[in-house]
Amino acid sequence: MTTYAIDFESYYSKECSIKTLGPLGYFSHPDFDAYMVSVVADNGYTFVGHPKDFDWSLIEGQVVLSHNASFDETLYLYGVTRNWWPEAKAAEWHCTADMAAYCGLPRSLKNATAAAYDLTVDKSTRDNMSSKSWDSMSEEFKKEVTEYALKDSELCLRLWQDYSPKWPAVERAISFVNRTSVQRGIPIDTELLKKQIEIINVKLFEAEEVIPWLGDKPLLSRPAFDEQCRKVGIEPPHSLAATDADAQEWLRINGKKYAWVNAVISWRRINSLKKKIESFQFATMPDGRYYGGLMYFGAHTGRFSGSGGNLNLQNLPKEEMFGVKLRSLIAAPAGKKLVVVDLSQIEVRTLCWLAGDKDTMAEIKASSDIYEAFAIRFGLWSRDKGSLREKDSKLRHRVKAMVLGCGYGAGEAKFTVMSGMSLKDATSAVQLYREKMKSVTRLWRDYTRDVAVSYDLQIPLTIDLPSGRVLNYGKLRPAKQNGRVNYISLMNRNGRRVPVKLWGGLLAENASQALARDIFCDMLCRIHDSGFQIIFHVHDEVVIEVDEDKAEDSLARIIEIMSTPPEWIPDIPVSAEGNIISVYEK
Repeated sequence: MTTYAIDFESYYSKECSIKTLGPLGYFSHPDFDAYMVSVVADNGYTFVGHPKDFDWSLIEGQVVLSHNASFDETLYLYGVTRNWWPEAKAAEWHCTADMAAYCGLPRSLKNATAAAYDLTVDKSTRDNMSSKSWDSMSEEFKKEVTEYALKDSELCLRLWQDYSPKWPAVERAISFVNRTSVQRGIPIDTELLKKQIEIINVKLFEAEEVIPWLGDKPLLSRPAFDEQCRKVGIEPPHSLAATDADAQEWLRINGKKYAWVNAVISWRRINSLKKKIESFQFATMPDGRYYGGLMYFGAHTGRFSGSGGNLNLQNLPKEEMFGVKLRSLIAAPAGKKLVVVDLSQIEVRTLCWLAGDKDTMAEIKASSDIYEAFAIRFGLWSRDKGSLREKDSKLRHRVKAMVLGCGYGAGEAKFTVMSGMSLKDATSAVQLYREKMKSVTRLWRDYTRDVAVSYDLQIPLTIDLPSGRVLNYGKLRPAKQNGRVNYISLMNRNGRRVPVKLWGGLLAENASQALARDIFCDMLCRIHDSGFQIIFHVHDEVVIEVDEDKAEDSLARIIEIMSTPPEWIPDIPVSAEGNIISVYEK
């Protein structure tokens, strides 16, 4: 079997951009033109030229690679539907950007090859291709573009040859299932989309009309804001950040006195919301489906993330804001329903499994309410009192906050902020959790010891997961803070490497999330293999589009799949719940 690395080059500009329009919106833009494809095979074959001149039958039944298959494969499939080139069915089509992320390399081809081979890849050619059609390029620049495209395919193939043995078959399948779900698109209520655009434009206009310096200075000008404060006799705040408690208190007090203060803050939020709605609009095609993206292995733990831009499907706000509710835009078309199923408290369960706490896992398995099981373990409830959910919802809420907030080492001060409890109650809750969950506190200490040992021996810090995957933090480096030495690792977050301080609680959180991710991905593959059409997924929740008359059976089958643990971790007590909806408002 021959392996072909394929890379398309296409016209792009500020208006005609995949970042703004999404893949299908970009491909269908009147200015779009896929004017080049470069192909490099492991048998020595190379091609670079117009896609219509390539012999596509060569890839029939073969292995195909792209360093962003969500672009190149989707473009190829789109082109087939438009008769731009003939159809040929590859046996496999893999994304080497996904592979790079799994292997601990940066996602971009430039940075992946720099990390893997200490190569400097010049991307200035790509930058200079902006707003240039093939016909408008000089002969010299055409040659430069041709060499650039061929080099990208060569590097793509080289990465595959060197790193594919480190990318397990199951992870390749997860990458494929994720990409396939994105290619299906998400059904959108286009009439509601139009109404929400109108609503948000009115809200933006109303906020702008109250801002005194409208038309004279930029609306978000901090000097203009400060100048207006002094005009009315108030001292400007040192910050306007939503995370700054003092700033928020200043805004609360002065927002009641001066409408323009609230208008400035509201304008920021309204404009941010408008960009999200416009992202839905730009990437929703005439078929009424939104074609966005979900990034495989977007975090160090392996969890998925948004694919960039203004709209992140992994973080759609649940609440209505300024008369707009983004989630309600996702709606089943006529004759269809959405089946939504999520894993119940999966990270609580994975934390107990990692801690080797068989007693707690047995209690969880035997109970119909996980928080009642913990309330009993904490000595706050007894079975003879009946259902905690029905008899004492406040206690259940408190226990839930403890279970979700204290498992990763949060101290009293942090838990006070997380839970909303008083410092006294938070201190009591933290102490109770740590007393009753000694297996978890021992796990924190074990991980903290591993950090120190890894640094002392100058060996990479790793955590083995039961799926066979390994969390690799690499060799740690020291960093002094407040007189203490902390240990730092470069970790992948949304495709970028950022420095993170390591300690036992954080590693417990990472490992718990990573294991939850592996369990969920195993289920995604089983759902896909059972013939269901996944349209997107959010953390531990999967959304599937089904025929209306098959919805009940589909829900039961998917809950059954997600209530069955993977073969490689049969002793973890998993549970799932779901429902059938027409509009995604969860």
